[in-house]
Amino acid sequence: MANKVNPVARSKVSIGAATTTWDEATAAADLTYELIGRIRNIGNFGDTFQDISVDEVNDGRTRHGKGTANAGTMDLVCSLDDSDAGQVAAKAAADSYDAFNFKIELAKPDGTFKTVYISALVMSKTFGLGGPNDTQTITFSLTLNEAPIEVDPA
Repeated sequence: MANKVNPVARSKVSIGAATTTWDEATAAADLTYELIGRIRNIGNFGDTFQDISVDEVNDGRTRHGKGTANAGTMDLVCSLDDSDAGQVAAKAAADSYDAFNFKIELAKPDGTFKTVYISALVMSKTFGLGGPNDTQTITFSLTLNEAPIEVDPA
């Protein structure tokens, strides 16, 4: 068995148009995707289910079920670059009340990319400053509205 890891290096995130319909064909057909440059960290995302629990008297047991799914919030941390078209688009999306399409291209060990499409509200654009030996950052907080759509390499 080969020891292959899935690197984050070379992965990409792009922002598209406002989400109108959510399905793979529509997300893939969005021709407005703009690469977001200078990404330092791509946060976590994906469905987490609400725990539904009930305490039952007869046998003194707590039973659990799965409730609604929440695709989560992904924090995208970038080195601040006011000239980067993708960051400019993400800043504009943060000022909007619309959800936007995002395309995430995850690098695979064989050089291909797995594509994940998400629909998300850009809930914030926060600036990180730090100390005198740090560089300026901007963090976009993306709250997903729909289940991510995964597309394996062809």
